[in-house]
Amino acid sequence: MGRFEFGEYRTLALLGAGGMGRAYLARSASGRLVVVKVMHAHLATEPLFRERLRREVRAARAVTGPFTAAVLDARTRAPQPWLAVEYCAGPTLSEAVAGCGPPAAGDLASLGAALAEALTAIHAAGLAHRDLKPANVLVTAQGPRVIDFGIAKVLADAPASGPSQEALTGSGEMLGSTGFMAPEQITYATEPTASCDVFALGALLALAATGRNPHGGGTAPQIVYRTLHEEPDLAGVPDAEWAAFLSRCLAKAPGARPAATEVLHWCAARAAERPWWERPEVTALIDAHEEAVARRIAAAADADEEGATRVGPPPAPAGPSRRRVLAWAGAGVTTAVSVPTAIALLGDEPAAGRRQPVTSSWRTGAPLWTREVGALEYGGTLTLTADALYVCFDGAARRLDPGTGAVAWEFADASAVLPYGDRVYVTHHREGGPSPVIVALDAAHGAERWRTDALESNPHRPYGFGSPDAGSTLLAVTPRTLCLVTFAEYDSSWARRTNRGRRWRAYGFDLPTGAPLWFRTGAEPHVTALNAAGGRFALASAAETPGPLYVLRERSGAEESSIPDGSAMPEVHPGARGTRYYATGTSVRRVDLATGKTAWTRPLADARVTPLDGGELVVVAATADGLGALDAADGDRRWWRDDVRALTTTDGRPLADGDVVYTAGPRPGVSATSSGTSAWGVHALAAATGGLRWAVPVDGLTTLAYGAAGGGLIHVCTDTTLRTFRGP
Repeated sequence: MGRFEFGEYRTLALLGAGGMGRAYLARSASGRLVVVKVMHAHLATEPLFRERLRREVRAARAVTGPFTAAVLDARTRAPQPWLAVEYCAGPTLSEAVAGCGPPAAGDLASLGAALAEALTAIHAAGLAHRDLKPANVLVTAQGPRVIDFGIAKVLADAPASGPSQEALTGSGEMLGSTGFMAPEQITYATEPTASCDVFALGALLALAATGRNPHGGGTAPQIVYRTLHEEPDLAGVPDAEWAAFLSRCLAKAPGARPAATEVLHWCAARAAERPWWERPEVTALIDAHEEAVARRIAAAADADEEGATRVGPPPAPAGPSRRRVLAWAGAGVTTAVSVPTAIALLGDEPAAGRRQPVTSSWRTGAPLWTREVGALEYGGTLTLTADALYVCFDGAARRLDPGTGAVAWEFADASAVLPYGDRVYVTHHREGGPSPVIVALDAAHGAERWRTDALESNPHRPYGFGSPDAGSTLLAVTPRTLCLVTFAEYDSSWARRTNRGRRWRAYGFDLPTGAPLWFRTGAEPHVTALNAAGGRFALASAAETPGPLYVLRERSGAEESSIPDGSAMPEVHPGARGTRYYATGTSVRRVDLATGKTAWTRPLADARVTPLDGGELVVVAATADGLGALDAADGDRRWWRDDVRALTTTDGRPLADGDVVYTAGPRPGVSATSSGTSAWGVHALAAATGGLRWAVPVDGLTTLAYGAAGGGLIHVCTDTTLRTFRGP
């Protein structure tokens, strides 16, 4: 990276890039560390964008408080607009909870009090944040920081001394994040008020306490429906008092929610004496972020000297000591910046404590393109075929060119995408419609080929079957038939209470024409998988334990057999052929799909598996502690590495392509950190040996990132940005 100057700030390293611009670590003339956000040049030519940026800066400067971030400087009229913000060391709240586990009651109260104080400062400035979520909360040594006022809106009752009454975004826009948006943000019932931020805070605290969103998972329409019509799932919060309080925060009616000041007082009275962010496990995570960014800065400095591709041993990271950086930054320095992951600096400890290189040589992959696609962790999917990459998120399905990122077409109101041959089958939720329809699209151009009628009018559905279908769906196809299954979620105590008595329904359609063929319904509500093979559809039904596997004939829907407890292995049925590898809670095993017989079993707890054939047939197995390869023939371990972690597809399989396994890890030559989810970049490993083939730095990458791989390319999503790389 070349060095640039913006006002008095000189850049040190590129920290992140996205659809709006780039973020650089920089130093002021006095030595203070800051993050400079530089907008893309093409955006600077749009007068409306400049005006929105000017308002965003004004709004952010109006907010003061110990748990919010300040804008230090800005030039919104410069040829390439930029702003400088304080520097922050720490992970996002999502990473902190994933790395350290849910906080206890007192720790949750400490977190709630700090965030409520931040909201109080925001509301005192006459603003509603409108997008409070875990990704917009950074955990630092000084406490959590609420960031990103990009969609903030001036409140109607803002004080006269506050910022202009102009809004950063127009009225009537549904802006926010599903699962954290209040009902009035979704329905436009009223203009956003401070109470919508209290709703988001309640959802955020419930997620921190339980590890799941109180409005459930799945597609955006499903989450929105539950937000509007169902009570939040608060099972697992610390106690009944917390459940009652969070229920108030998550009330459907804005007037029924407490003010941010009341949340602050309630949480402060119950907060632990020692704040959560000062506990050893959290400070260790913050330290891990500091070390990760120190390596990132060292890598950027190396790239300046030697170019983007390295062959040969990397030198030891050069740069300031941690003590010197703290002296420059000041003891109270924090920052907030909307880059994909929270940024942290601080160099190595003195030479005696440095980590030594552990890899002798490495080559660097090349970045191809980036595109904003949304936070796929909230129900999105990536589906890769030989010539297309399909992204489905927040109701929109798009076909991208894998090599360039160009959008071939987009389809609105979609909850699932299934490519098959020269067509793509989309589950489409019609506006105002009680149930989905299936739309067949031309894969290349997106032109509609056929669509089914409403499920309520299906001629094979018995008369009087008037209740609407449940909101969750699965699709599967054979060469002649498409099967759609609708069902109710049954994966939590809240869902079991809500959906008790509801049944799954299955519909068969002729694949070339979309004509309805058959209808069936079952006794259980929840469906965990739908498999198509050998002229049959196998439907796995389960509640709290594995249930039966129903095997249906593809053209008639007639039940051929019911396999007790078969839902644990839905690919094992009379129509299936070949072998598959299954991971249980304690082991991995190879199973013949036609007979169900197990060829071998190897102990490996809580693993995810995917088979590979790169000349030597191996099975990649990944756990929270590392990953490796098992011999497909006998299950013997080929290799194992605990210094990297598997990247996964959106359906949970380790990410691989041919004879290459893709992982997240530290900079080659630097030992892995012992805690946290942040990673320097992608490592491409040889599946047969586990050896490093090449690596590439990826800003904002975590070990929780989703991706897709094929044709020598890897596509990985960091926060809301999809990034594509190829090997050297």
